[in-house]
Amino acid sequence: MPVYILHGAEPFFIDKVTSYIEKKLLNEGEQAFNQSVLYGRDVDSKQVLDYARQYPMMAERRVVIIKEAQAMRDLKSMGSYISNPSPQTVLVIAHKKKIDGRIKWVKDAKKSAEIGMMASDPVPEYKLNAWISSYVKSQKLKMTSDAVEMLGQYLGTDLKKITNEIEKIKVNLNGGEVIDVPEIEKYIGISRDYDIYALLKALSNGDVPRVHEITYNIEANVKVQPLQMIIPGMATYFEKVLVVTQHFQKDDRALGSMIGTYGSFVKEYREMAKRYGYSGLIKIYKMLLLADAQSKGFERRKGEGILKELIGKILLYQRAPSN
Repeated sequence: MPVYILHGAEPFFIDKVTSYIEKKLLNEGEQAFNQSVLYGRDVDSKQVLDYARQYPMMAERRVVIIKEAQAMRDLKSMGSYISNPSPQTVLVIAHKKKIDGRIKWVKDAKKSAEIGMMASDPVPEYKLNAWISSYVKSQKLKMTSDAVEMLGQYLGTDLKKITNEIEKIKVNLNGGEVIDVPEIEKYIGISRDYDIYALLKALSNGDVPRVHEITYNIEANVKVQPLQMIIPGMATYFEKVLVVTQHFQKDDRALGSMIGTYGSFVKEYREMAKRYGYSGLIKIYKMLLLADAQSKGFERRKGEGILKELIGKILLYQRAPSN
């Protein structure tokens, strides 16, 4: 195909496809004269077209890649070329935002069999653990469900960060070793003693002294565990607990499939659901949204004391779980 349009809010997949084309479409000898890698902030459509309409030298084709194409000021002006591309050139537009579907050439591109168009969407929270497991398998590694859960809770949906950390573990492993929680702690530096996972587990167990101990430790080390990462992680967790309250009668396997978790973690979500109840969880979720805004500088707060105050309010909604 003469044109590839890669767009969407998840840069990981765009980078993967772009890198493959950059390294594999031409051999090393051909790349020097026939491959141009441009950046959207540095070029306009006229410059891109000048590169794209050049003839290849001692090769069958040219490759022109526009990285960070979302920064191009006049991307809309590419329509004339995209409707009539050079057959000797492969043009790759790597646009790390959802591209405006109202642009005429975008509408035409979606209908064209001559243009490859890929939408790169973020992995939803409830599918994250399954994605991590699949990626680990693709790297010919094995990881326990507890380790998968820990990675997802701590790193969130940043796929580049997740894959980088998995690579860090991979280079330190002996062949055939199964990645479990100790490996995550050792090679990534996540400590289960005072992390978000430990805090949520203590909340689900109703262990108030432990909750306060972890909270104070996190606030004392916000450079290691910033609130901007902790609070959204808590919000995602409580979203899943809310789902559990609405489907409590399902068995563990079905419930785990719904919320994207496995094994012993399902029991923990059940305990949290029983301890706080649906109405309490709704109030907690609203408090988490407010705390998230405060941690980012809104509501005239800068971060100090936000987590302590939040946890104190959450504990007010605690009730003894029924058996």
